[in-house]
Amino acid sequence: MIDNLLDANLRWAATKTRMDADYFRRLARLQEPEYLWVGCSDSRVPANEIVGLDPGELFVHRNIANLASPQDINFLSVLQYAVEVLKVRHIIVCGHYGLWRGARGPDAAPPGLDRPLASTCAAAGPRTGGRVAPD
Repeated sequence: MIDNLLDANLRWAATKTRMDADYFRRLARLQEPEYLWVGCSDSRVPANEIVGLDPGELFVHRNIANLASPQDINFLSVLQYAVEVLKVRHIIVCGHYGLWRGARGPDAAPPGLDRPLASTCAAAGPRTGGRVAPD
C-alpha cells in the first residue's frame, strides 16, 4: 500500500517537472502566504484548491472540527510560526457541514461542501479590524 503512494509521488513529481522544469525550485522559495487557514482534516476539502490558491500561498493547519484551542500546543506552534515568521496578514478559521456523512449512509449528499465559504468561515485581520467576522 505505501509503495503505491511512493510510486504515485514519483510519477507526480516527474510530471510536474516535465510540465514546468522550475516548479520545485520556485515552490521552495514561494512560502510567503498572506493567510493562515485553520480548517478541518476532512480529506474532501483541499484548502488551497477550494479558494483558488497555489501551493505556498496558504499556510494550513488542519484538525478535526477546525479547532483553535489555546490548550493545543500544535495549533499554538502553527499560529506563532504563521504570525511571527511567515508574517501572515489574515487568519481564517473555516469549517463545513457534513463531516459525519457515514452516519447518514453512503448515498447521502455531502451537505455543506457546496455552500459558499462565507457561510461557514470566520476571519480576523485588517479587513475586519481584528475582530472575528462570521460570514
